[in-house]
Amino acid sequence: MVTSKPSDVSTPPAASPAPIRLGTRGSTLAMTQSGTIARRIEELTGRPVELVRIRTEGDVNRASLATLGGTGVFVAALREALLDGRCDVAVHSLKDLPVAPHPGLTYVSPEREDARDALCARDGLTLDTLPTGARIGTGSPRRAAQVRAARPDVEVVDIRGNVGTRLDRALGAEADLDAVVLAVAGLKRIDRTDVISEYIPVETMAPAPGQGALAVEVRTADVVPDASGRIPVADLADALSTLDHPATRLSVLAERSVLARLEAGCAAPVGAYAVVSDGALHLRSVVAAVSGAGRMERTASADLGPFAAGDRACADPGLDEIARDLGVRMAETLLALGADRLAPLGGPVAVASGPTPPAGPAHPAPGK
Repeated sequence: MVTSKPSDVSTPPAASPAPIRLGTRGSTLAMTQSGTIARRIEELTGRPVELVRIRTEGDVNRASLATLGGTGVFVAALREALLDGRCDVAVHSLKDLPVAPHPGLTYVSPEREDARDALCARDGLTLDTLPTGARIGTGSPRRAAQVRAARPDVEVVDIRGNVGTRLDRALGAEADLDAVVLAVAGLKRIDRTDVISEYIPVETMAPAPGQGALAVEVRTADVVPDASGRIPVADLADALSTLDHPATRLSVLAERSVLARLEAGCAAPVGAYAVVSDGALHLRSVVAAVSGAGRMERTASADLGPFAAGDRACADPGLDEIARDLGVRMAETLLALGADRLAPLGGPVAVASGPTPPAGPAHPAPGK
């Protein structure tokens, strides 16, 4: 009898893990930031991640954001793809996400990038040194209002297009503008900080709520326990818990709560920026007249007690109410001072506290 040696015996290859499909817009910026999240999810789950390009209304309609309805035009198609099963995860720029919770969907926010706006001007000019009559391009009513407030002697031009197209309007061979205003975070993510002539301070131009942060969104049913207590996609739930950044989560929840109370989206000139430092959550908010003729700015803080140390915060759901309350109180203060007469605002809506990861390992306490 001949006995086979181990090397003679063939072993069936192990089955490859099922890929996770990540939905993304097709722009260079969207693909870059989605690729970063995809690689992180691959590391955390051990499963391959496939990028699925989804065209959104904001990609195919070149009208101004204000006429398109503002917030939501870049995310609706991605959410539809999530809900109908064409993808398992979607990555959004958080500033594009409507503040109202979406039935059946849950998101977390990884650590935030630089939230400031950037001026990209010819000859290295800054907002202060641009000449009278300079033409500055932006598609954001918030940026336009704050540029007009800071420099009433310049002309603001409404523009659309991807980052490269907008930069060409000011810095290209056939430039017809003196400068454009873009988000620092986007330029950093595509490695184009070389075009920035000025990092505009948040005191001069308050960012859009959620600017610089991403939203990693999934179907809620995939990551919460079912009737038997089993989490349907446990590895993805664990990955979301790890991706969640508590300080970012609290900051953007406070900022978005300002919008929720004011019912203000991309079409309203409202800015808000929050940061965790010295054991507290600090919030700055601005409402500006579209014409630039008036600007209202306030700051407020909320103590995080034992849940924060320095600029770090624990992942404790009880902190959501502190952040949400801070944003609502800020909005109420602005309304009491006449913000609704200064800018076009609506009534209050609910705001999702979506960044709470539904399952997965707990975050370490500060200092761990």
